[in-house]
Amino acid sequence: MNNIQTLPSVTVSISSSWLDQFSRFLQSDYRKITRRQLSEKSIRLAVQHTRVFGMWHEAKFNQPFEPSLLTNYDLHLYRKWSLDQEKVKAATWNSRHWALSILCMWTESTHGTLRANLMDGIEQKQCGITSTKHRSLTDDEYHRLVHVLEQNTRRVVTAFEYHVTVRNWAAVAVMLHAGLRVEEATLCDVGDITLNERSGSVLIRSGKGDKERSVPLNLVARNALRAWLDLRPASVSTALFTGKETTRLTTRSLQRIVEELGRQIGVPDLTPHWLRYTFAKRLEANGVTIEQIRDLLGHRSIETTRRYLRSSTEELQSAVEGVM
Repeated sequence: MNNIQTLPSVTVSISSSWLDQFSRFLQSDYRKITRRQLSEKSIRLAVQHTRVFGMWHEAKFNQPFEPSLLTNYDLHLYRKWSLDQEKVKAATWNSRHWALSILCMWTESTHGTLRANLMDGIEQKQCGITSTKHRSLTDDEYHRLVHVLEQNTRRVVTAFEYHVTVRNWAAVAVMLHAGLRVEEATLCDVGDITLNERSGSVLIRSGKGDKERSVPLNLVARNALRAWLDLRPASVSTALFTGKETTRLTTRSLQRIVEELGRQIGVPDLTPHWLRYTFAKRLEANGVTIEQIRDLLGHRSIETTRRYLRSSTEELQSAVEGVM
């Protein structure tokens, strides 16, 4: 598959004749078909989006763009390029989707092309947080999250902001690198953390079903926790992670912290449980046995662990779509 990084570098010249015809359609026939009148601004936007698509199409297939020969596969490739390579925002793609729908309407009215077939499966993209099922982070998402967590501590200005970002870094670390449930992270006390020069662990005293377990900490988690413990103010509270007035950080507060981090790395529906799934999947990828993963996660049944490690329908669908 040819990769086009930026459209300005494309050297092909796109014919303006079909664009002129499409523009005239927007100004007159569109209203006859839909009974809606487009504003001048909307017309300019639709023309611009279709012009960009035409440039991409000519560069992609090395031939002049002919709207009457447009295929559903072309639109699928353009959606994939826009979201995966150009990495446009959801709102931008949805605007392109709107313009392409009108383009298909025009080809149907002008050339008899079946619009329903052309736009079949060409979906919009959700702009906000959606209720997707839990899944593990991809390698790229995982590395972006680890990078952003530490980088955020270097971007802050005030001492208070630094305090909060270091705490958040440590709190997310015990979920991402030790697989703690969000409730378990909030219930951790300072005394539950052991940090040595080359090793460390976190003791979960109140696991699900009152099951106690100890989970080793990797270098990234140890660094995050060491930074927080060095900074954490001495107080009467034994809680490891505190909010205002030394009160124990709530599960909802941790969920909001993770949601904000998800927005920073382009995963707006990120939840604390995704971090736990990611911990399990990365253990599996590194050759850890399912029995060891069960013990680290604190599962009673190995069947529960198997469900964590089983590829989700979304992951399998993504894998199949990726071979296009």
